[in-house]
Amino acid sequence: MAASGPDGTLLGVDSPVVVVGVVNVQQTIPVDGFPVAYAPVRYVPHGLRLEVSGVGCNVARALAALDRPVRLATIVGRDTAGVLARDALGRAGLVGDGIVDHEHTAQSAVLVDPDGRRQISTDLKDLPTFHYSPAVFARLLVGAQAAAISTIGFARGLLPVADEAGVPIAVDLQATPGLEDTYSRDWVERATIVFCSGENLTVPPERFARDVFALGRARVVVVSLAAAGCVRFLSDRPARAVPAVAPLGVRDTTGAGDALFAAFLHYWLRSADPDDAVDRAVLVAGWTVGFPGTGSYPTHDDIAEVRSRTR
Repeated sequence: MAASGPDGTLLGVDSPVVVVGVVNVQQTIPVDGFPVAYAPVRYVPHGLRLEVSGVGCNVARALAALDRPVRLATIVGRDTAGVLARDALGRAGLVGDGIVDHEHTAQSAVLVDPDGRRQISTDLKDLPTFHYSPAVFARLLVGAQAAAISTIGFARGLLPVADEAGVPIAVDLQATPGLEDTYSRDWVERATIVFCSGENLTVPPERFARDVFALGRARVVVVSLAAAGCVRFLSDRPARAVPAVAPLGVRDTTGAGDALFAAFLHYWLRSADPDDAVDRAVLVAGWTVGFPGTGSYPTHDDIAEVRSRTR
C-alpha cells in the first residue's frame, strides 16, 4: 500500500489539481525605469510581447510543466482576446470542461524595467461578479488531490464546494496587506496552504503567519519576499528563510510568485515535506524569471539540473 501524504493523499501519486483563476491576454512593454519618463513615441524592436497569462493560467501551466495533471476552472470570452486565450490553452493541453464561455476576456498590460521589476495594469472586465457553476466545479473536483483557488470574486462561491468534497484548498493571497483585508477571509479560513507576497504586508511576516494559523486550518504559510526569497512557516516549527536563486539571471519577475506557489503545491502533494517543497519551489520560481513574460516554466529535468549545480 502506498504511503499517505497531506490530508490522506497518496505520496508520489500525481493526481489532478483543480486550478481556479483568471486567464487573460497580456501585453508586456519594456521601459527604461520607474517612474516612466514621458515620450510621445518609443521604439522597442522585438521588445513587445503579447501572450496569454493571468494567475489561473500561470499556476496551471507551471503545474503542467512539472507533469501534474491539471483541470482548469476559468472564464474566457467570445471576443478577440478570447480567441488568443483558447488557442494558447489548447497548445498547453489545458482545455477542458472547466473553461466557461463569457462575453469578455480579462486583459492586462505589464511594464518591465531592465532589473525585472514590473508594474501590472489589469482589466478584469466583469469576472469578479461572474457566477461560476458550483455543479461544474464539483465535477472537476472528482478524484482531485487539491484545489488551487485564487481570490478572484467568481471563485468565492466555490470554496464551500471544495470543502464539501473534502479536497484540500491552497490559496495565494498575492499582494495582500494582511488579515485586516477582510476580502480574503473566506479563503484564509478554509485553506490548508496559504501564500502571499510580503510586498504590501502591514505586519511582519511572522505576525501574519501566526494570525493565519489562529484564524483557519492552514498547515503551511509561505510569504514571498521577492529578491530576498521567501519564508516558510509551520504552526509547530521555527520559521525558515529560503534565499532566492536565479540560475539564468533576472529578465522579468512577472508571474514568479505564481510559479513559486504552483511548484510548492506540486512538491508538497508529492512528499508532504514542506521544506523539500519550498526548496524546489524557489528553484522553479528562480528559473522562470530568467525569461521575458510568463510563458516559460521548468520541467522536472530542468530543476534536477539546477539542483545539481546549486548544491
